[in-house]
Amino acid sequence: MAEAVDLRSDTVTLPTPGMRRAMARAKVGDSRRGEDPSVRALEEHSAALFGKEAGRFFPSGTMANLCAVAAWTRPGDGIVASSASHIAGRESPAVSHLASVVILGIDAPEGIFSAEDVAEAIAAAPRRVESNVRLVTAENTHNAGGGTVFPLAALKRIRTVCGKASIPLHLDGSRIFNASIASGVSPASYGKVSNSLMFCLSKGLGAPVGSVLVGSRDFLKDVRSIALRIGGGMRQAGIVAAGGLYALRHHIERLAEDHDNARTLAAGLKEIPGVEVINAPVETNIVLFRWKMPSMGLPAFREQLGAGKVLLEDRGFPLFRAVTHLGIGKKDVSRAVRALREVIVGRGS
Repeated sequence: MAEAVDLRSDTVTLPTPGMRRAMARAKVGDSRRGEDPSVRALEEHSAALFGKEAGRFFPSGTMANLCAVAAWTRPGDGIVASSASHIAGRESPAVSHLASVVILGIDAPEGIFSAEDVAEAIAAAPRRVESNVRLVTAENTHNAGGGTVFPLAALKRIRTVCGKASIPLHLDGSRIFNASIASGVSPASYGKVSNSLMFCLSKGLGAPVGSVLVGSRDFLKDVRSIALRIGGGMRQAGIVAAGGLYALRHHIERLAEDHDNARTLAAGLKEIPGVEVINAPVETNIVLFRWKMPSMGLPAFREQLGAGKVLLEDRGFPLFRAVTHLGIGKKDVSRAVRALREVIVGRGS
């Protein structure tokens, strides 16, 4: 029986055989005490990739972003973010409650805002929220926008505005390597334009768990203190860190395959009557599409599509997200398009 074509997210990836071997061979120690050689190797490699002084391995990107925000700010400060960003959305309860900051959202549905937007937000903060902006954040690629790449030139202009106001720029780079492959911009260039940067190991890179936050040594000292206070200390974490290091050494360049598969998927969806691809042209590995005039409700749609063993993420029916990853090949894309056509248009169409 064929396995399901799981397009819900690139977080559903499974460790490759090579990654499992690397994890099995990993040398470990007490990471909380700084004694795990595999964790140190991952952190040093990550920092070098982005041209930063240091890095810290985290269980999740949410925790890494939270610690970055808390390290750059003080309670009551304001931070700027796209209103549609992960930090302003799913991460906002933690950021608002635990870091006690006010999020000033910029209306940028695809996640791409301008230096002028940032300057306006900084100037308006005292009037809007009785607070001063102490941090600007940008998400690259932007999940809710459909994997859009934040142009390096735009980030440079934003960094200039931030620099004039002595405000750091933090990049939420959960999928930063997708941005790098799609744009041809090196990780070091993204590191240079930002004061701190977080990236995920467990999305397109295919590691089982973890994210890394990179920045200056002084910044990471503050981050470490905050991380330990909220339960971010780990012990023999080298087993999972080794998987992350393997991913950085072997899985970055192959992200181009995911982008190609996403474009193929989008092209197939466009051929289905009644389906609209929202984020055309597709830039990376995320496809957003809408069934314009659904003839059934979400439960029935899920049941029928599930019979064809295709899984999608509902983004507010009839809007869906499909994400390609290392577990999805060209045959899987064809299966998904065929199954969607059968459900939406009917068999034999």
